[in-house]
Amino acid sequence: MNKKLFIKLILLSITGIFHTAEATTLSVKFPNNSNIYTTTVGSFFDANIYADGLPDFGGFDIYLTYNSANLSAQSLSTATVFGTDTDASFIQSIAPGSIHFAEAIAYDSPATEGLNIAGPTLLGTVTFKALIVSAINTAYLIDISASSEIYTFNGKSIGGTAQGGNVKVTAIPAAVPLPASIFLFVPGLLAVFGARKSIREIAA
Repeated sequence: MNKKLFIKLILLSITGIFHTAEATTLSVKFPNNSNIYTTTVGSFFDANIYADGLPDFGGFDIYLTYNSANLSAQSLSTATVFGTDTDASFIQSIAPGSIHFAEAIAYDSPATEGLNIAGPTLLGTVTFKALIVSAINTAYLIDISASSEIYTFNGKSIGGTAQGGNVKVTAIPAAVPLPASIFLFVPGLLAVFGARKSIREIAA
């Protein structure tokens, strides 16, 4: 692991808690661009991790928790927000019920300051599979842990808010059976056409 990122993560694990008193935001959003989403058992969907309101943004260390009874995390992909300056030793790990995702500006980057994030900016995407039907009032099946951290170019922790995602998993709709009358109607219709054909043949 890159020395700079390693030292930052160690320091943040000792001193850092993701504060809720300032404006910085980490959020989870789904394909409908909302943090509330409904899907069906067996389907796959993306949960996008966004950051917003980050002056001098130099790195992040995010922990996601999710209900592994209802959901299964399939993959985690990075948006490489720091471009070619992204630390090559960034962290991506998935375990049942938890995800760890961390990146920082590389130690040998020529940059002299972090990014100025003035609007929602994608950090990464987690693809989930819906396993079983969830309770109607289940809150935040995917949540951002309070131990998550974001920090400046020089490693200073930046406080802010975090918003998880609420996923409602429903059963696959049952196939709609054809009404019994259709089975009486079709043979009757064929009989009518057959009778008309016979009349035309007799007339000929």
